[in-house]
Amino acid sequence: MSDFSNVAVLAQAATQAPQPTENMGIRKLFMLMHGAYGNGFVSKFSTGERDAQGKDKGIRSAMQVWTHGLSQFSPDVIELAASRFLSLYPEFPPNLPQFQAICHSAAPRKTFAEQHGYVALPPPKPAPDVEFDAVGDGRDWARRILAGVEAGHPRSPTVVLFAKQALGLSK
Repeated sequence: MSDFSNVAVLAQAATQAPQPTENMGIRKLFMLMHGAYGNGFVSKFSTGERDAQGKDKGIRSAMQVWTHGLSQFSPDVIELAASRFLSLYPEFPPNLPQFQAICHSAAPRKTFAEQHGYVALPPPKPAPDVEFDAVGDGRDWARRILAGVEAGHPRSPTVVLFAKQALGLSK
């Protein structure tokens, strides 16, 4: 069954039976949108047909569709998206695809490595503490490197060469 069919089944079920387990996040979102946009938001979904509890079947159906459509987003992302939408588009209430687009932009991003399952390298080991005579002339870094090499701490030949050049010990 396609994703659209699942949404349609949920929406149809919402109009026929009371929903004791309403998604409170979507309910709060609808309350926020109703408070911000007034009946302009609610009238998009209202059918005027009431269920046994006296609630509008169209709004219940829309809440189920929005619950399904926003299920991939955390409550924090939905809240951030709502505040962004209110500030970016204060005059018009959103439809679901517009709100999903704002949610996508508000969702945290994964790095290329995280998306492809690459394991991060371990952090580098801190350089060992070595004693050297600091002069304070901006080249103490080179003295620290050469003192470490003399103490038996390995460094690449290039790093050693640059340290010696900084101190005028080789060309």
